[in-house]
Amino acid sequence: MDALWIQLINSDWHDHRGSGAQEDRLGNDTWLKGFLEKAGWGADRLPSPREREELRHLRFLMRRLLDAFRAGEPLPTEGVAALNDLLEAAPVFRQFQSGTGRRRLVTLPVATGMRRLLGEIAASFAHLLAEGDPARVKVCANPDCGWVIYDESRNLSRRWCDAAECGNLIKVRQHRQRKREGR
Repeated sequence: MDALWIQLINSDWHDHRGSGAQEDRLGNDTWLKGFLEKAGWGADRLPSPREREELRHLRFLMRRLLDAFRAGEPLPTEGVAALNDLLEAAPVFRQFQSGTGRRRLVTLPVATGMRRLLGEIAASFAHLLAEGDPARVKVCANPDCGWVIYDESRNLSRRWCDAAECGNLIKVRQHRQRKREGR
């Protein structure tokens, strides 16, 4: 699942190798430009400092709600209200389209700019809260990483954000530890 909500939450980056380095990727123009393209921002400018703060606020809100969701606790009322405010500020309408052998119902945004972007991210997150399985929402097992993942494996066995990066790194560390201990 490469939903907008998970990309925004993971924009709070921590070096998975354990150096302690951190980066708020909302301040990284290159990363932000790629994220905005995936989100359909469609603007020829990057968000202003105020708009970046709105994205940070949404990231914080989603993390709070996600922690309660994963724990099976009731979602904080004020958090749900804030999420609904974002959804209300970015209304959509539905349109039936028919063309050469193709018919479909599409959802089109009414809002533009940052309101639309925040609404799209909030909608992707609300979809998770409404229909997702809390057992599938995990944090990477690498204690230095902290990325959120959505486990789509059949048996809920996914542990790493990326098996080639974090998974391999931790397995190598565990192997070296066992060798040092003489096992």
